[in-house]
Amino acid sequence: MQKLRLVLSFDHELSLGGTDSYRYNLFDPTDQLLRLAGDLGVPIVLFTDVLCAMRFVDWDHDGFFVPYRRQLESALRSGHDVQLHVHPHWVDSTWAGGVYQPSTSFALDAFATAEPPNDIRSIVRRSYDFLSELCLAADPRYSCIAYRAGGFNLSPHEKLLPALRECGIRIDSSIIKGYRFSSGISQVDYSEIPARANWTLFPWGIFEVPIAAKPRTPLNNVPFLVNRVLHRRRAHDPKGRTIHAAHTGMLARLGKLFPRSAWTLGFDDAAQSLGDVMGILYAHLEAHRRDDQVICAAIAHPKNMGPYEFGLMRGFVERARSELGSALTFTTFQELHREMRSPQVQTREAGPFASSGLGIRKP
Repeated sequence: MQKLRLVLSFDHELSLGGTDSYRYNLFDPTDQLLRLAGDLGVPIVLFTDVLCAMRFVDWDHDGFFVPYRRQLESALRSGHDVQLHVHPHWVDSTWAGGVYQPSTSFALDAFATAEPPNDIRSIVRRSYDFLSELCLAADPRYSCIAYRAGGFNLSPHEKLLPALRECGIRIDSSIIKGYRFSSGISQVDYSEIPARANWTLFPWGIFEVPIAAKPRTPLNNVPFLVNRVLHRRRAHDPKGRTIHAAHTGMLARLGKLFPRSAWTLGFDDAAQSLGDVMGILYAHLEAHRRDDQVICAAIAHPKNMGPYEFGLMRGFVERARSELGSALTFTTFQELHREMRSPQVQTREAGPFASSGLGIRKP
């Protein structure tokens, strides 16, 4: 029987274009998420937007950074995982009149030729060090070993991946097989990815836990668009502003109506039903039916989760447990890393932690 090890991951971040309420936008829904995870008895992973927190140490220490730190401490002490998420635009965003003004440096490519302290290596190192210090204060056993790129954008991988490896990152979870995205500030293309369920980003030795997905085509996008209109009232309003819309031309927006990309396994889109979400999971498993074990992640954003989305998550966990039984294990990156470090894994050539190539196509 095929085994599934599933990481329930959540990008812990403010609306990148701006928000009027940190609590409503981020802290309250994350608290609700943590309560739901406890009720369901599943571990979750918060990929936390570290550069944001670092800026708010100075911008709004008491109003943002203090509750941010307490939330991460609460998650760790409840048995959940916290890992590294980097949105580099915070490096040169500004603060005026109590409001942050986002820059357009959305991908690390924008800093490819920068000098220290704003070169890619320095950005990764100070993000890693900041998060490690913060989390070790709450859990002395903590280890920062996993990464998710802001906007899923690993470019420029030839500079980013060695910087991650140098810090101690051993797992990445940024890749969505078949995913393609383009805006005025970011381009991602994962249309050419290894066929295996999991692989190692070679030669950096970083193990990839992809986000589970199924192909998104112009045909299957039609019912999604219809449901987005029919069910718009059940969508949660994050009271925040997106960052891409202001930097995407009309032709690019029209192109999104006819996508050749991927649906991701997640819980923060009110246009999707429980059947849709389960369908994405089963499509991912079917695509890797030759693998005895599949390790993958689900993704959502607390800022986009309200009553419907939390109900969707609950329904997914309960149905997945019922239908997959003992074949399913909910896990964390810390648990995966402990297995990777075991003597049995370190000495074998085959299995889910074996190398199989780079698997990244530069846009």
